[in-house]
Amino acid sequence: MTEPELIAKLSERVKADVHSCLSGAEVEEIWSVDAMEARARQLMTALSTAFFEAWIAVLERMAKAYFLSCPGCGQRRSCKRRLDHVMTVRLLGIDIAVPKLYLQCERCDAPGLSVTKMLTGLCSGEASMELKLVAAYSAAEHSYGKASGDIEAHHQQALERTAVRRMALQVEQHAKDFAERQRQVALSSLEGEARKQGVEQLMMQGDGGSVRTGTLVPCEPGDEGYGKLTPKTNMPRRKRPTHNRELLTFDIRQPGQCEPAGLDVMLPVQAPPGERSRRMLALAGRSGLGDNTQVIGLGDLGSSLPSAFDEAFIGYDALYSGDWKHVRDYIDAAGAVLDKLEVDTWKRDMRDAIWKRDAQQRDALLGQAHKHRVGTLPEHLQDKCPLHALEHYVINNWHRMQAAHLKEMGVDFVSARAEAQVRDRTKHRFSVPGAWRQQNIEGKATLRAIIAEGSWQHFRAYCLERTKVDFQRSLRARLDQAIAQGRLSTSSADNAALPIPRVNPRPKPPHFAEAA
Repeated sequence: MTEPELIAKLSERVKADVHSCLSGAEVEEIWSVDAMEARARQLMTALSTAFFEAWIAVLERMAKAYFLSCPGCGQRRSCKRRLDHVMTVRLLGIDIAVPKLYLQCERCDAPGLSVTKMLTGLCSGEASMELKLVAAYSAAEHSYGKASGDIEAHHQQALERTAVRRMALQVEQHAKDFAERQRQVALSSLEGEARKQGVEQLMMQGDGGSVRTGTLVPCEPGDEGYGKLTPKTNMPRRKRPTHNRELLTFDIRQPGQCEPAGLDVMLPVQAPPGERSRRMLALAGRSGLGDNTQVIGLGDLGSSLPSAFDEAFIGYDALYSGDWKHVRDYIDAAGAVLDKLEVDTWKRDMRDAIWKRDAQQRDALLGQAHKHRVGTLPEHLQDKCPLHALEHYVINNWHRMQAAHLKEMGVDFVSARAEAQVRDRTKHRFSVPGAWRQQNIEGKATLRAIIAEGSWQHFRAYCLERTKVDFQRSLRARLDQAIAQGRLSTSSADNAALPIPRVNPRPKPPHFAEAA
């Protein structure tokens, strides 16, 4: 019986039996969608449980059919169950108990074979990919503890916080691989000659945010937690030294577009030379970049963003401008150290000079400010004078002060969107104590970007396909290892692995092929 035939047969049976079951239900319950949904969930859970019970029986029958032949003497081996060591596998919503089948020859000294573990590749307590995806999705929105509660509330699956963290880390690594494949496809499409015309205009906003990283270390004398114990584990309290790492967020979309066409993140401390510009160009390629496209950059003037933008879009009609809000912040900070001067008037004139790109007026106002700077800076500003910072910022980046020109073009001249994206990728849960090690930060932020840009379903399909291909490869490897160790005969392995080729390159998901 094929799968469509089974579905059709079960559907007809369920319809008939459900009609008979609901005939005796209360009228108010039948009219309630919530009551019917509750019944449907119970039915689906029961059907899933019955399905996996049938699968376990089929698995046991096929194991006996393929592997009872002893590789040593060729006689039939005995199939035994380890009843005291049942293997539990976690699925989305249910736990299934898979019997541990053990094949042993009683006629020769050939080694035994744990056939269930060899075929499935699972160990007790492992989870399905669907459950891992749900755990990672919930962990990207909340903390690991809250994600554990959400999974139990919505899917009736109890998971410890540590298990959620372990699953999320696995999926986050898949997210980095998924994002890198997207970049490669986008860059290959730009290198070819098939695509010449693109969207009329693209706007890239980029910003950087500090991420707190580091591992826990014992508290030292003088620390707040020194000599104290944790309430749950009754262990000495530890502290997390502050090591800030910068995480860049790129956002590219057409001007006026509400939803992002593409998002990307990276950790500059781990980025090789040219990686910023490479990701910018790949992100623009995913968003419709063509030879006719005008690319506008807006954001920080630090983090090497302007130079990376120029390198990425060389040969294109490209313009990068500093964020006007940052310019205003520099001016306001400089005004706080001026004395015996109409500070509000000076700040207004300085903003007008920069807005109108009047270099002569700018220099005159800076000279006036130096004459009226306070003699002694406040204690919190001893290391850096805000007036000197404004002068260096404005003069060194004068050609990037294009806010008025962007306003004339009718596009954003304040990168509030990029600032918000950075807060969503970094400050939300990244600045609180937790397992935010440096090697894991980019994976977490990349997963959040995939969810935010609406690519979750494509990513989910990618993970499921990757799991399928990885399982085929690992099964072939386990069969070969069993043959080499004398636990399995060559003929049995070949018969069991007929549908599985020895060389099976990992296919690309459908949306990758379409993009290429």
